[in-house]
Amino acid sequence: MRELLKNWKVLVWLAFIALSLASITFAGIQYGIDFKGGTLFQVHLAEKPTADQLGSITSIIQRRVDSFGLRDSKVTPFGEDFLIVQLAETNPGEISRIETILKTQGKFEAMLDGNVLFSGSEIIQIIRDPSQYGVLQNQNEQGFYNWTLPFTLNQRAGQRFASLTFHKCDLVGFSQGQQNQYDCKATYFFIDRPDNSFFVIPKSVFENDNFLFTQGNAALDIPGGESVEKILSNAGIHFIIVDENGLSEAQLQSISSFAEKTVVFPETLSPAAREQLSALGLKTVEEKISQDVPWTWIASGAKTTISLTPGVTGLDPYVDSVENAPIFSDLVITGSGSTIEDAQTRLEDLTILLETGSLPIPIDEISRETISPFLGKEFLDATILMGIVALLLVMLVLFLRYRVLKLTLPIAATVISEIVIILGFASFFRISMDLASVAGLVAVIGTGVNHQIIIIDELLRGSFQKIQQESLLTRTKRAFTIVVATGATMVATMTPLIFFGFGLGKLVGFAVTTILGVFVGVVITRPAFSEIAKYVVEKEEKNKQ
Repeated sequence: MRELLKNWKVLVWLAFIALSLASITFAGIQYGIDFKGGTLFQVHLAEKPTADQLGSITSIIQRRVDSFGLRDSKVTPFGEDFLIVQLAETNPGEISRIETILKTQGKFEAMLDGNVLFSGSEIIQIIRDPSQYGVLQNQNEQGFYNWTLPFTLNQRAGQRFASLTFHKCDLVGFSQGQQNQYDCKATYFFIDRPDNSFFVIPKSVFENDNFLFTQGNAALDIPGGESVEKILSNAGIHFIIVDENGLSEAQLQSISSFAEKTVVFPETLSPAAREQLSALGLKTVEEKISQDVPWTWIASGAKTTISLTPGVTGLDPYVDSVENAPIFSDLVITGSGSTIEDAQTRLEDLTILLETGSLPIPIDEISRETISPFLGKEFLDATILMGIVALLLVMLVLFLRYRVLKLTLPIAATVISEIVIILGFASFFRISMDLASVAGLVAVIGTGVNHQIIIIDELLRGSFQKIQQESLLTRTKRAFTIVVATGATMVATMTPLIFFGFGLGKLVGFAVTTILGVFVGVVITRPAFSEIAKYVVEKEEKNKQ
């Protein structure tokens, strides 16, 4: 036994076991969502991105997820137009909120009379001064809580804003010695406005939307007195109104002039109108109708409106020309919520979109899979139990094969050490262990046992066949040649899964663990086991003599 403890291969093996145990003890094992619970989103992009676009999209989504303060979040591309988002979060409310943020392209625009005053990309800073940014503690007169988001525009956007809003107020009252009274236009804020679209609106939807706009909806920041015409005019979106009989000839000709635009319509559009649109070969998008909310408001991406002030438009104090108009770079977006929590959520979500920026390509579809922490714990307990049972069965089979306990025990020790060292590497490099990784671990252990059987059979070959001229060293080398060749084959098989399946943990986790296990086996545990097995066989041969 002392001879073994002096062998450098065995010492390296023992050293790695000690280091792995230390890493597991102090750093711990990082489990994937299969074991600790969490949510996995599969995000499909509307079109195939370029390499630069894919990198930008991955970075933006990662920043959006990080804005929620979640730990262990991971965003990775998969294939040509998919992304996988893994989160250690299972709260239904938070997951729904995160999904909404992920689905949003985030193209923010402030509009007036169909012109873009400024976009989200032109906001250079969100001012988080507590005296300006946040939710007002006092309710407004309608019973809602107001929130404010101050920001700073770049110089070009500030100049455009000043030019397009210049004198956009009408004088409605004048009294000597008092301030003039103005009726100022409102700026409209949109997120993901369909700027290359044409709306086809059924008459019933049009009338219902105008009724809802007249009433307003403070909970959604829809002021009273709006109309379909005002919303779509400011959004720069053309529209037509159709009845149940479908589109007239004049309307069909009008639509054909917008052949390059996408036709957007509500789900209640009549079958006759749908057939006519289909016959034109136009790209169409169907938008759902939400009860008590104007369809036009949702479909246009409108979020809120804010009235201009005489001071902003150059009327108080009066400025005679647009060239002399004051430039306001520091502006404010306001909104409301039915509760303080609702107002805070709206403020934070808009802040996240403005700070992370717009995705270069919109999201086409998103699906999710959620595993509760309790179910994850059951998976982990079951996996550990199955591992112990499998190890005992393997040891029983090996003992029945060789009938030599001194050979069976080193195999068991090597298998356990491989598990410890692999987990040690995973702990040190913060590799998440999910079900696929565990499957890879089991596959590696099975391969490892097979390799150890090859080594033992080669060592015993001389004893069984009485080929004494073959030394133990020769037999060991022959066995190791087979082991290395098998390991190289496994690595060659698993490597493409990493490069071409990256982002899909159920493939990559398996491949990474398998390759790591092959490395540990060929470089660390197999050489040590071969020395131990050679020592045991030598002792057995001497005892027989």
